[in-house]
Amino acid sequence: MTRDGNPARGRPRAHRTKTSSVVADYILEEIFAGHLKSGDRIDFDQIGQALDVSRIPVREALLILERDGIVSTRYHRGVYVEPFTAESVLDDFEILGLLSGIAVRRLAERPDPETIDRLRTLIDELRAADDGSGEILPLVQEILTVEHRAGGSRRLRAELRAFTGFLPAALGIGARRGRMATAEAHGQVVAAIVDGDGAKAAEYRIQDFRAAGQEVVRELERRGVLTDNE
Repeated sequence: MTRDGNPARGRPRAHRTKTSSVVADYILEEIFAGHLKSGDRIDFDQIGQALDVSRIPVREALLILERDGIVSTRYHRGVYVEPFTAESVLDDFEILGLLSGIAVRRLAERPDPETIDRLRTLIDELRAADDGSGEILPLVQEILTVEHRAGGSRRLRAELRAFTGFLPAALGIGARRGRMATAEAHGQVVAAIVDGDGAKAAEYRIQDFRAAGQEVVRELERRGVLTDNE
């Protein structure tokens, strides 16, 4: 969506059966691309037109994003994009790193051979992936999903799911630091899990998410997306 309110050009139209998560991803892409700015009002009808969906998945997507602090509802006025600051983005990644760190620590402390084999396979696939092929982000997401399901409690998995709307788009930017750096970071975590060193696995995960957060901030600054204050 452009600043003049027209749907963004060159974007594929979503099928009507697409879920609210697709709409959330689209809105985040519009924000991260600078097409939607802090303080802009979200137009339900324009998003629905751009993606060929009804207002229902748009509402559901905005609920996801409001939970993540990306947008906010103003009574009788509509839904608006919240200010994006470097501090708020880094906080998102810090929290994600801490939560994910708990999951990988627990996984290391009670290792499951099947899960470890799956993680090793995914790390190998990540190292072998072609740069720019579109394979890197899905592999990273799958690695995190496997770790969180195996190491996270019901409550922890619920907390991690609270970032469902924010994480894919943000990780897509963070993954631009390079395939080998990304593979090395996740490989360190998996190696610590294999060694049964939960503290080291958690430490590596937090370091990785901090580095990804800093990369996202640099890119958003380059795009002019970030604001100076809350």
